Amino acid sequence: MNFADILFVADYDNTMTGERHLVPQENLDAILDFTSRGGAFTLASGRGKREWYSSFHEVPFNAPLILSNGATIYDTKADKILYHAFLTDEQKTLATGLFLSLPQGVGGLIEADEIVYIPEEIYETSGFKGFPGSNPKHPPLKDIPPAWDKISYISSSLTPPSDADKSGDPFNFAHIDTSGMDILQRRAEKLGLTGVRSLPMMYEIPPEGTDKGSCARRLMKMLGKKVLVCAGDAPNDLAMLKAADICFVPRESILIKDNQVPEGAVLTVRCEEGAIADAMRILESL
Repeated sequence: MNFADILFVADYDNTMTGERHLVPQENLDAILDFTSRGGAFTLASGRGKREWYSSFHEVPFNAPLILSNGATIYDTKADKILYHAFLTDEQKTLATGLFLSLPQGVGGLIEADEIVYIPEEIYETSGFKGFPGSNPKHPPLKDIPPAWDKISYISSSLTPPSDADKSGDPFNFAHIDTSGMDILQRRAEKLGLTGVRSLPMMYEIPPEGTDKGSCARRLMKMLGKKVLVCAGDAPNDLAMLKAADICFVPRESILIKDNQVPEGAVLTVRCEEGAIADAMRILESL
């Protein structure tokens, strides 16, 4: 296969990364080989623009990043946003209602202008006090800047990364109570809000009509590529995997455990063993 025709888009957490959230060296070596042969490689993440500096710096991507679950395309070299979608006024109004009546054990945050906001009204019960790495602000809802990138509702029993790293199993969520999140999702859907359960303890609402899949197709056209290859492990990757011409899913991923692997997806080795490198080896044979 001619790599020069390909845009390869990979999820970051638990697809690019393995145990202890580290990127296997096999993946880094394979990406360098892929890009040296003309391929375009990038990452698609639920993380926002402010986080790529600390999260993705070791990955040798050579194409703009897809961030906030497809709401943003960001060219890091030019420090330029190429595409940016925001929640509609209706979405914000409905989500505000949810913020003011959160089920027990559920917190929420709003991402806007590269800043994490936890509304003052829910701060004491959100479970996000001192949440690692977020450095959130806590204004009243009415004072949060109007251009919202994404809303995330998360179980307040979410294990901090420092503890989760010690578990040895990135897909073990048995210790997390998700009953409140189940209630929150039902309330959101009853209101007509469309979101995605990125993880059992997380429900995210992106701008209307956006997802990783449509954004990956948009980027492919921007770059003039002909083939979209994607790899992912979680429900928020499903749209991207289904939009791809060729898609890969690591073994022992959430999608496999929940029987949600898209038809035609190719299984790779576990993410700890270099799932992206394995996917690129498979591409060689196509």
